[in-house]
Amino acid sequence: MARLIYVPVVHSTAEMGSAAAAYKVAFVARYGERKWVERSAEFDAIWRGIADAIGALKLDLTRVNLYQDSLPVSGRESALVHDLAAQGSRNHQLLESLMQGGAQLVGTESLALLLDEYKLFQSAERTEAQASALLEARDRFIVGQIDATLGEGRDGILFMGALHKVATYLPRRIKVEYLAIRSQ
Repeated sequence: MARLIYVPVVHSTAEMGSAAAAYKVAFVARYGERKWVERSAEFDAIWRGIADAIGALKLDLTRVNLYQDSLPVSGRESALVHDLAAQGSRNHQLLESLMQGGAQLVGTESLALLLDEYKLFQSAERTEAQASALLEARDRFIVGQIDATLGEGRDGILFMGALHKVATYLPRRIKVEYLAIRSQ
């Protein structure tokens, strides 16, 4: 049996790429600079809690696979994580730390499906049914990656956004545990 530790994540502006600056401007215009600072502090606290909870598991990181929402199979996974970590993404900084401890980063998503989703969200004709079907296709691809790479007796850590339903499609040989995070 393999074990998958499911970590629900919140995405930060560091992961938004070129859209981050516009998002921050719009947020500050609507809610004010103080709320922006508070929100940033909350994100930091959440990620400290996630890092602490993973550390408390005392995993042998040399036997751990890392799976990340929106990380395409590309051959450049480590470079992508490094770039986002350097831009301030706490999620990707944690991935780097785990990799330095011996964990193996695995390309998790289909680049084609991620691009399809990006195009769909840009489309004025987008429907909820289309978005839902695309999210399910992404989840099924993610499951295929996990199933193909998470061997018996190994642990995986899946960092995944709240809308995903990856656990629904996993084979029974993979035991899912949700990371317990203490709020601060």
